Amino acid sequence: MKNLVLIFLIGSMASSLLAQQGKVLENLTLESHILKMKKEYAVYLPADYETSQRSYPVLYLLHGAGGDQAEWIQRGEVVRLTDNAINCGLATPMIIVMPDASGESRGYVNDPEGKWRYEHFFFQEFMPYIEKTYRIRPGKR
Repeated sequence: MKNLVLIFLIGSMASSLLAQQGKVLENLTLESHILKMKKEYAVYLPADYETSQRSYPVLYLLHGAGGDQAEWIQRGEVVRLTDNAINCGLATPMIIVMPDASGESRGYVNDPEGKWRYEHFFFQEFMPYIEKTYRIRPGKR
């Protein structure tokens, strides 16, 4: 019985070592004409991204106040959690985009004075750029 348990443990450890891992591209930038500045973002790509020709669903992860595009990578463990969910069959391989909404002005919506137009940037510049740059599955907006 002990040998059977040992074989099971070794097999489990080996399969977790062989599990595919996605990768994160950090500190990417997009020049925004709407915001009149460069905005940083990060992208998680599933393990099969470079070898597959398929298109992927996209998840946009937005950081909280005081954070930036690296928040989900550094504190949210997005790579480990997403890899585990995909490898266990709980999630489909997907692209995760983490935009930065920090700066002198901050937030994901336009301000009433029209000085910070992040909402316009996000839908008119950022999402189309991401969809064109990465193989994003077309969806409804």
